[in-house]
Amino acid sequence: MRTIILTLLFIHGLAHAQQTYNVDLTIHNRVDTTKQEVKEIITLWKNYLASNPDSIYDNPYWNQAEKGKYRDFDFTRQFLYRIPPEKLLNYFKPTVLSVVKKNNAWAIRTLFYADGMKGKARKSNPWCITELYAVKENRDWKLKNALPVITREWEQNEVGKIRYIYPPDHQFSDSLAQKSNAFCQRITKKFQLPAWEPFDFYISGSPEKLGRLLGFDFFFVGYTTGMGWKRERILFTGKGSEWYPHEFIHLILPDKSRHYMIEEGFATWQGGAKGKTFEENAAILAGKLAKADTVTFNDILNRQWGRQYLAYYTTGAIICKKAYEKNGVTAIEKLLNVRPGNEKLKKTLSDIFDVEEIKMDNLIKEEILTYPK
Repeated sequence: MRTIILTLLFIHGLAHAQQTYNVDLTIHNRVDTTKQEVKEIITLWKNYLASNPDSIYDNPYWNQAEKGKYRDFDFTRQFLYRIPPEKLLNYFKPTVLSVVKKNNAWAIRTLFYADGMKGKARKSNPWCITELYAVKENRDWKLKNALPVITREWEQNEVGKIRYIYPPDHQFSDSLAQKSNAFCQRITKKFQLPAWEPFDFYISGSPEKLGRLLGFDFFFVGYTTGMGWKRERILFTGKGSEWYPHEFIHLILPDKSRHYMIEEGFATWQGGAKGKTFEENAAILAGKLAKADTVTFNDILNRQWGRQYLAYYTTGAIICKKAYEKNGVTAIEKLLNVRPGNEKLKKTLSDIFDVEEIKMDNLIKEEILTYPK
């Protein structure tokens, strides 16, 4: 993924960002631009695309309610603008496919497509199709996320601190909901974590349906079966289930900047990952590492090996488990307080395991290989 994105950044001389940029917005013939409302909405959308939408600030083209509720108010931003907009929109040129009224809002569906792509870059085309909404606010048109529009008539059920929000055709499982709430409470108590704040859990039946909640009719970067937004107190799933232990961990951990291997490792240790338990993932990693003599801990730490085996997540999980076995909650607290930076992590591991950093590679590899293959 990273290679594809970096390749795209340099295609046709796009490496140098411009301070200002124009948006070449194509309007499909299907769009009825004879309607005054439609013309005004297209103008709104074009203005927004030209207003540095990858930046989080008091953007004048977005509705005030969502800007007040969410720091990162445009739910498409983190996925759409992996490439800065002045580069993205110059290459994946936007085409408005439709502007149609839905309930009390207007849906704006836009294709981001590049002409003449070659080689591996062709597989990233189109970049996405967004579907955001326009609403009136004090007589002016403003943009709005898809989430509140789509879920307007969805069912809700609150169990403990979790508010489940799901479509009418979803068969709600109270037993799984109770299990989920109890899981969050148990992990909090076991590891002496601070009390966690309530969160909303949106249940959809597939990654595509999850994407629509985020504002995508089709998306590529960030395509996933689920994600948790700690600051916004929102959890999304595309698995159609009330049970999502890995993401629960992210929502109940204290909101602080910590090393990503520990964040994901702790969640994998206690909640599994990619549909498999911690033990299953550890066995897969051990089997692959046993056949890769030259691989080092640094290779895994720098994500240069084993992405397809969840090596990064699972190694982090094994580290958390070993630390807990050595010094209990105290060791876990130290790990959860490690800030980003590989050298900081290695120093903390050296302290916890009482081993020189130079010997860390053997220690971690040997620990991984203790799991049944």
